[in-house]
Amino acid sequence: MPHLPSFPHVSKSEFGGACGNLAARYAGQGGLQTDWTSVDVVQHDGDSYLKIEKDLHLEDHDTTGGRLDVEVDEDELREDDQEALIPPPFLKATIEFDIMLSPIYQVPVLYFSIRDPRCRHPPTMATLYHNIIHPQLKAQAENVGVIGGISITDHPATNSPVFFIHPCQTAAVLEASVGAKDITPIEYLMLFIGAIGSYVGLIVPLRIVQDNVRA
Repeated sequence: MPHLPSFPHVSKSEFGGACGNLAARYAGQGGLQTDWTSVDVVQHDGDSYLKIEKDLHLEDHDTTGGRLDVEVDEDELREDDQEALIPPPFLKATIEFDIMLSPIYQVPVLYFSIRDPRCRHPPTMATLYHNIIHPQLKAQAENVGVIGGISITDHPATNSPVFFIHPCQTAAVLEASVGAKDITPIEYLMLFIGAIGSYVGLIVPLRIVQDNVRA
């Protein structure tokens, strides 16, 4: 398999190939895991980027004891009707992660946002720290020197407001994670997800990692 001659940087063709490879692996192994709900390669202005989607699990970040944000008459609730409190699939909130190649830094950049049909989670820093970043990682995520800092910007393809992790430290983080070892484009992409995406809940499912080992 080809390696990356310009590591820790990556070319447009190398990045596009890695995106296609990871999407193909998800197509083959995605049904055997529950972390990611979809992985797609998106084309925009002649460039490819990777879109990963997963369910938003509010209980992982909730500090209110799991209370609903609406008033409910307890007398109206019945033990045999608890399923009525579970929102149907089309009302579930999800997190969308878009991994795009920076033409300036020549490294991947992670953009992410919450897609919620009920519009409960606007793209604010309060939403970021309450619903996306685990409390145990808050201090690290706030440290600009660790991953480059998280802020809000317009998505390069959709122009919608999204969160993004600035790529100013990405090359150094990737280089420190690998050292002198040669890696392939798909290994590079998974390394990026593990080193940068883990701060915001994006982790490569074990099934896909194992598929890379077998390959």
